[in-house]
Amino acid sequence: MERKLLWRIIEKRWEAPEVATLKLSLVGDEPMVTYEPGQYLPLIREFHYGQERRAYSFSSCMETDPQPTLTIKRIPNGWFSTWLVQRVREGDLLMSAEPAGRFLLPSHKPKRLLYVAAGSGIVPIMSHMKAIFHRQAWNDVRVRLLYANRDSEHTIFKHQIDAWMAAQPERFRVTYFFSRERSNATHVEHAHLSRDLFEQYLLAFAGSEKTDILTYLCAPVPLMRMVRMTMRTLGFADKQIIQETFTPDPRLQRRQADPSRIHRIIVTLRNGHRVAFDAYAGETILRAALRQSISLPYTCKSGICLSCLARCVRGEVEVQFVEQTKREGSGAWINTCISYAVSDEVELVL
Repeated sequence: MERKLLWRIIEKRWEAPEVATLKLSLVGDEPMVTYEPGQYLPLIREFHYGQERRAYSFSSCMETDPQPTLTIKRIPNGWFSTWLVQRVREGDLLMSAEPAGRFLLPSHKPKRLLYVAAGSGIVPIMSHMKAIFHRQAWNDVRVRLLYANRDSEHTIFKHQIDAWMAAQPERFRVTYFFSRERSNATHVEHAHLSRDLFEQYLLAFAGSEKTDILTYLCAPVPLMRMVRMTMRTLGFADKQIIQETFTPDPRLQRRQADPSRIHRIIVTLRNGHRVAFDAYAGETILRAALRQSISLPYTCKSGICLSCLARCVRGEVEVQFVEQTKREGSGAWINTCISYAVSDEVELVL
């Protein structure tokens, strides 16, 4: 079954207005928890009606930080983030699932890295940069950051970013985009990060070599959509663009469950154990498992966080995205939270 972790908050510090960093320590005799730069921790709260989960990125890096940290921005009307930022204190306990996420650095050293962030989108990127600047073998990797905020006061990690920029100006360049603050600094634009501005900075960084740049995006969906479309128009490949998204698309349609039609689901868990359960037609595989108190990993239930990713090894499923429905069979990776069984039996491996 899904492994649950218990953490104690050993330090809480403020990074910006409405932004707090929580330093965590694992409680009990659990084996050490490992995570990669760019991953997140799915936090869990138990209520009488069930669980609520939210994913928060690590701002720490195992290569540089002895304890993991999460940096969290309070979202207006976001009760989970409000609880974490305003109410929890040092000494409080938090429950989570295991670290997850695929917003990862490449396994082979890249030549150039372009980051586009806005607001709290800098958090997983901070984890990346700690690793990049720590690795001796990566000393020649050039890094470019385009970072959008309302003003310098609300710019998370600005002091650390400025320190890196001052220490290695030939290797690490930053441009801040402040929508509500003017500055005479050469690395600040008093503007929103528009398509024209992004294209200008992208081409200046790329020069005549477009193929050796890897771009990471963590920002509001419209900004990331603009960046992707601009890069595609300019001839960059999709494989050069990696993005992190935590906001579910409200257009995702759910099907009506039909208990008169049953599918058999068999899942091999991460610990090698196998579980079997029934799913109604029109019921996602994840929802069917949770209905029967079978604890499969998940966070968003919307197909964006990839916590529930599994490989289909037998049978067929339909994966319901916003824009399309895909029929997938043996060998395909599927999200159990948006996948519906098609064949009588479906076998998955987490």
